[in-house]
Amino acid sequence: MTQQEPNNDVLEQAALYALGLLEGQEKEEFEKLVAEGCATCQAVKDFQKVADLLGTAATPMPPPSSLRATLLERIAAERKIDQQKSISKPVERVEDTGLTFVRSVDVLWKEILPGILLKPLFLDKAQGRMTALARMAPNSRYAPHQHTAPEEFYVLEGTCFIGGQLLYEGDYHRAEVGTVHHETSTEDGCLMLMIFSPKNEILKAPA
Repeated sequence: MTQQEPNNDVLEQAALYALGLLEGQEKEEFEKLVAEGCATCQAVKDFQKVADLLGTAATPMPPPSSLRATLLERIAAERKIDQQKSISKPVERVEDTGLTFVRSVDVLWKEILPGILLKPLFLDKAQGRMTALARMAPNSRYAPHQHTAPEEFYVLEGTCFIGGQLLYEGDYHRAEVGTVHHETSTEDGCLMLMIFSPKNEILKAPA
């Protein structure tokens, strides 16, 4: 067994080895070198002691209160991106089964008016009615219109003033053919499930 002192290169490798950063053939060759000389063995042990103390050397610091919320937001965003990447067809209709699937991805949302987004889910050509999600930003409004087919609303989030009534989350509203919605608006924003006719007649707003 040799007793020679390790040179700088060996000491550097000892440090990397102690930190678990030496890999592959370099690790195998260094482990053989360790077995050949006690001085090298001692160097590795010394560096291992230092590495073990690194975790306790820093003074514990409490994380900022906003860190948890930030991390959760990033995790949710990354999961959403992964979900969107894994979905090749946002809208899928299974042939000969009559089944339609619409995924929860943002690419289907379209801005139809300032502050109003629409996500079409299904178009019933026979009845001339569309099923869709509608999202209205706070303080947005839709033009007065007359219905050429029955129109239905179900409020999922927020509130919406429609048909002279203020609808809350969970409320339902139906308007028959020929009726008029003079004002459709929201103060705090809303998300609604709608079944309506894309051919509704837009009316002029009262002066």
